Amino acid sequence: MLRALAGQGDSVGDSVGVSEVARTTGLAKSTCSRILASLDDLGIVERVDEAGRYVIGSGLRALAASGAPVGTLRDLAEPYLRELAGRLGESVALAVMDGGEGLYVTQVAAPGPVQVTDWTGQRFPLHTIAAGQAFMGSWSDERVAGYAADGLAEYTEHTVTTLVGLRQRVGEVRRRGVAWTIGEFSEEISGVAAPVCDPDGEAVASVSVYGPGWRFPGDADTTEIERLVGETAERVGGLLA
Repeated sequence: MLRALAGQGDSVGDSVGVSEVARTTGLAKSTCSRILASLDDLGIVERVDEAGRYVIGSGLRALAASGAPVGTLRDLAEPYLRELAGRLGESVALAVMDGGEGLYVTQVAAPGPVQVTDWTGQRFPLHTIAAGQAFMGSWSDERVAGYAADGLAEYTEHTVTTLVGLRQRVGEVRRRGVAWTIGEFSEEISGVAAPVCDPDGEAVASVSVYGPGWRFPGDADTTEIERLVGETAERVGGLLA
């Protein structure tokens, strides 16, 4: 089914309908519809309109990127993450999207004795962390609404819990190229993240920096922080070319 989805369009990124997938695979249309809906939930494919047309999703792109023959994206990115941690003095992580959650695949600890929790291997709802909101900047308005359709879990009083609020955040990410969260997953943690995009412009990972709210960002120049995080994400994205 995934080969059918990837190969039916006139060009890379063209959407394909359920009927076309059924015709190509020889499976029943109802079977294709059910499987595609499940894959959509996992981020492997993405439904792009009300007519039920799909494209390959960022979840599959992330899996493909992490299996690069020269080593995993995580291993390739680590030197850049360490450099960023040294420059900003805070923990730096690489995350990928895993269904409706952000999965931290590696973390470089901040220099110094005061550390935040190592979240490597942990999953969090996308709307609660900067790494997750960074992904949403490339989403369509319909996809944002679909994510919020079942409600947005509240972790602190600062968590975005409404569609209106989430749309405002996504708009900020689109304008600034980065996402900030201040006490939204944990009241004690602040973070900023930028998307890592593949050659097609699809966000397949994100680079995030986070630290104790009393220290980060503090009095630091947030514009300079955003520049450094964005540049690091671009450099990691260049590994996918």
